[in-house]
Amino acid sequence: MASPERTSGWQLDRRRFLKLSGLAAAAAAGGLPLFHLREEAVAAAIADGAARNPARLGTWEDLYRQRWSWDRIARGTHGWLNCRSACNFDLYVKDGVVVREEQTANYAASEPGVPDFNPRGCQKGACYTEVMYGPGRLSVPLKRVGERGGGKWQQIPWDQALAEIAEKLVAIAEKDGTDSIIHDLGPHFDHGPTTAARGRFFGLMGATLSDDWAEIGDLNHGATLTFGFPHVGGGSDEWFLSDYLVVWMMNPAVTQIPDAHFLFEAKYDGAELVVIDPQYSATAVHADQWIPIRPGTDAALALATARHIWDSGAIDLPYVREQTDLPILVRLDSGRFLTGADLRDGGDAERVFVWDPGGGGPVPAPGCLGNGEQPRLDMGTFDPPIEGRFSVKLADGTEAGVVPVGSLLREQLESWTFERAAEVTGLAAEQIEQFAGGFARAERPMVLSSWGSNRFFHSDLMNRAKILCLSLKGAVGRKGSGYHSTGWIETGGIGFGEHTGLRGRLALFMNMDPGMLFDLAVQRVRGRISAQRLTWELAGEMGEDLACLSNAASLNLAYQGIAEDLDREQAGLYPRPLTEYDREAREKDWMPVFPRERARAWVTGGNNVLRRSNLPQRSLEHMWPGLELIVDVNPKFTFTGMHADYLLPAAGYYEKRGIKYAVAYIPYLHYCDAAVPPLGESKNEWEIFWKLAQEVQRAARERGTPVLDGCGKGPVDLKKIGDVFSFHGEFGPDDTEQVTQTILDNAETTKGMTVRALEQTGVEKYKGAGGPGGQPQLFNDDWKGEGVLRACTHFTEAKWPWPTRTGRQQFYVDHPWFLEAGEALPTHIESPKAGGDFPFQLISCHARWSIHSIWRDDPMMLRLQRGEPCLYLNPRDGEKVAIPDGEWAEVSNRVGRVYMRVKYSTMVRPGVAYYFHAWEPYQFPNHQSYKWVTPGLMNPLHFAGREGQLRWRFGVWEPGTHVQDTRVDIKPGRPEGLAPAEGA
Repeated sequence: MASPERTSGWQLDRRRFLKLSGLAAAAAAGGLPLFHLREEAVAAAIADGAARNPARLGTWEDLYRQRWSWDRIARGTHGWLNCRSACNFDLYVKDGVVVREEQTANYAASEPGVPDFNPRGCQKGACYTEVMYGPGRLSVPLKRVGERGGGKWQQIPWDQALAEIAEKLVAIAEKDGTDSIIHDLGPHFDHGPTTAARGRFFGLMGATLSDDWAEIGDLNHGATLTFGFPHVGGGSDEWFLSDYLVVWMMNPAVTQIPDAHFLFEAKYDGAELVVIDPQYSATAVHADQWIPIRPGTDAALALATARHIWDSGAIDLPYVREQTDLPILVRLDSGRFLTGADLRDGGDAERVFVWDPGGGGPVPAPGCLGNGEQPRLDMGTFDPPIEGRFSVKLADGTEAGVVPVGSLLREQLESWTFERAAEVTGLAAEQIEQFAGGFARAERPMVLSSWGSNRFFHSDLMNRAKILCLSLKGAVGRKGSGYHSTGWIETGGIGFGEHTGLRGRLALFMNMDPGMLFDLAVQRVRGRISAQRLTWELAGEMGEDLACLSNAASLNLAYQGIAEDLDREQAGLYPRPLTEYDREAREKDWMPVFPRERARAWVTGGNNVLRRSNLPQRSLEHMWPGLELIVDVNPKFTFTGMHADYLLPAAGYYEKRGIKYAVAYIPYLHYCDAAVPPLGESKNEWEIFWKLAQEVQRAARERGTPVLDGCGKGPVDLKKIGDVFSFHGEFGPDDTEQVTQTILDNAETTKGMTVRALEQTGVEKYKGAGGPGGQPQLFNDDWKGEGVLRACTHFTEAKWPWPTRTGRQQFYVDHPWFLEAGEALPTHIESPKAGGDFPFQLISCHARWSIHSIWRDDPMMLRLQRGEPCLYLNPRDGEKVAIPDGEWAEVSNRVGRVYMRVKYSTMVRPGVAYYFHAWEPYQFPNHQSYKWVTPGLMNPLHFAGREGQLRWRFGVWEPGTHVQDTRVDIKPGRPEGLAPAEGA
C-alpha cells in the first residue's frame, strides 16, 4: 500500500485513517486472518496479499482449520489499562499475528473452604485483538497540518517526530520553565516499563506530573478523612467470608466481571446480598435486597442504620473505644479537639485526650501523634467513656466544657429515625428497617463501595456514614468484614533518580528535610512508630519534596477557564466562593499547583483528557490555544489526539512487556509478554521515551541550555537527561526485559520472580502486601502470600495507630472549614443542582462494553449494545417528555446542549437520566458528548490542608470533580442536518 506524501497535507477520514494505520499492509504481509477484521479496505488488502502470496483456502473447513492452528502460545494480559480486574490470558500467535486470546485457569484457592479465582476474564479482554487490529489503531507517527482539530495529518518518520518534539520541549522549558510542560498521568498505567518510562522522563524533565485520581471522581475522600488513606480492602475472595454483603454504589457484575462470582458464591453459602443502587443493576438482579435509593441520599440511609445499631445494642463498645475517635474529647466552646496546648503553656498541640473516669480528668489518648509514651492503641487499665460531659481547667485558668466525640455523634444520629430517612431517600421506612436490622444482626458485615461511589458532591459524607456503620459493629480490619474501596499491593520501580535500590533511595532522602528524617528515625528506634508508619511518612514527604506533582482538578480550575462556571454553579453552597477557598489553600501552601505561571506543552499518554474532562469546550476555548505543543502517545486514535500536534503510535498490550498494576482484589502479579512485534511503526513507551530523552539532551547541548530550576524542587540539567534516563548506558532502548527484571528485584513483594518464569506462567502470587506508599495502603505486616489477603490488621491486631490526627478511625473533623460548613461529623446534605434547576438528574455508570474509551469504537463491542450513545429513561418519563423510544432528544442545561437517542428502560428510577460513560465525543452529533453539559463541581473542603490527614498527598488527599449532581432538561430535538425519522 502506498504511503501518503510526506510533504503535503491531507484530509483524515475513517477509511483513510484505517489505511494509514498500517492494518491493510499488516494483513497483506502477515496473512492476517479474515475473522479478525470487518472493514472492506482490510478485506481488499488481504485479497491483494493473497494474490501476491498464494495460499489458497479451498472451503470453509479450510478457513476453520486455519483459525484453530497456531505457531506458539504466549502469556499476557491487558497491562496498560485502568481495569482493576487483572486476568491471565493465553495468546495464540500465527505468522506474527495474535489470532485470538483465551482465559487460563492457573490460580489457586487462598485457603481451604474459599473458592479460587478461576476463571478470570471478560468480553473486552477476550476480544482485545479486535481493538489491536481494529480501525481505530494508530501505527505510524503523524504531524498535524493546518488547524488543530481540522483532521489534516502528515505521516513523518520517527526521527523527525522525536527531534521536532524535543526541540520544542527544550525551547518551552527555557522560556516558560520546566513545569509549564504537563504530563497528565491519566487513569491508564501499569507497573512495568511503560509507566516507568513516562514517569522517569517527565520527572527528569522537571515537568508537571498531574494526578487525576480525584479529577476523574475515583478518589474516596470519605475514607481518607476517616482512615487517613483512601484505598482500603484486600482480596475479592474475602467477600465470600462475609455473612452480610452490602454492595453500595458499585456494580461488580459489570465492572468486575472476574470477581463477581465471589458475591454469588457467598450468597449460595448463606450470606445475605444487599445492593443499594438507584438503578436495577446487573448486580441487583442477584440480590436478596435491592434498595432503589434516591440518588445522593445514601448518607441518610447510613445514618438511620448507625442509629439503629447503637440503639439496638449491637455496637462493639471495646472496639469503638480502642479503634475510633468516639472517646476523644472536644471543647464545647470552640468545637476543636482538646489538646496539650489548651491545658498548659507550651503543651503539644498534636496531643489529644480521653477522659479517665478513675482519675477524674483528661489523659493523653493512646496512639495519638503527641503521645510517645503510649504509641499503640491498647487502652490499658481503664475504659474511656464515649458519652458524657466534663469540665477541664485550661492553661489560662478558665474552665471549659468538653465532651467525647461519641456524645456529639449520638446527638447527631438522634433525629435519623427510619421515618425521616424514608422521607429523604424515597424508600419505605419498613425497607430501611429491614436493611438496618440485618446490618445490626450480622456477625461479619462488609460494604463494597469502590471508585464509582465518589462522584457526588457530598460523596465524602456518604462514605463516612457507611464506614460509621461498620466501625460501630467492629468490622473494619476483621476477617470477612469491613470496607472494600479497592486496595493495592506494593510493587517495585526504577524511580526518577540516577540509581536503583538502596543507593537510589538514599539519593532521594538527600533532598528531604534532614530534621524531619532525624525525627522519624528517632521515633522508629524508640518504638514510637512502626516500620509501616515510617514508610508511609517518608513516601508522603518524598511526594511533596522530590517531583513537580500536582492534581488535575486544581490545574483545571487555574487554566481550563471553568472558574467562573463553578463559582456560579456552587454559589450559596458554602460561605465563600470556590475560588476563595482555592486562593487560601494556595496562599497557605496547602495544595501544590503546577505549572506556576502558565501551561505551554501537554504530553498525554495514559488518558484521553478531552474525552474525560468536564466542560471540554472550555479547554478548547481557553487552555488549548495557549499550548505550543500537544503530543498524544497512544495505541489508538482518540478525540484528544484529534486536537493534538503530534500522534506517536504506542505498542499495544500484546506487543510490549509489562506488569499489570497491582490491585489487591487478585493478589497475583500479572505479566504481559511481547507476544508479537509492535504493529506497523509503533513502539513501546520505554523505547519512545529513551529516544526522546536522547533527542532532548542533543537539543539542549546544541542550544547551550543552562541548568533550570525545575519548579523549585531541584536543578534540571537537560544536557544530561539522556545519560541519566538510561542510567548512564545501563539500559538501552530495547532493554525492556532488563527493566522489567529490575522492577521485580526492587520490591520485597516480587523478590525471586523472574521474567523468564513469568513468560511461562503469566502469573505468580505476591510474596507479601508490602509497605504503604503511594497507592498501596493495605497495612498488613503479616500476609506473606498465604491465606486470604486482608487489610488494616496493622491497626486492629498489632494495635498501631491509624495515620490520622487522632491515631484512630476519625469521624469528627475539627478543621475550621469543616466546622464552619457543619460537616465535622457525617451528615446528610442534599445534592446540589449543578447546571440549573431542571427535572432530570444525569447519572453515569461504567459500561459493560468498554474500559474507558479503549473498546468504545470497536465494531464487535458496538454490535453487542445499541451501537451509539444513548440516554436511558424510565418509560413514564419518556412519555411525559413526549420522546418515543429510540428517538433523538435535546439534553441541555445552563452550561451546554447535546443530542442523544433515548432508550426506555424500567431499570431506571423516575427522575433519572442514565447513561454509560466513556463514549468518544466524535461518536455524538457535532462531536459534543454529555461532558458538554457536566459542570463537574469541586467540593471546597477538599482544598483544606496541614492538619492531620488533611494534607495534600498524591492520590490520597486533593480536590476533585463530581459529576453525579448534574441536572438537565430533556425535550424532543434532532441535531441539525440529521434527516427526519422515516415516516415523520
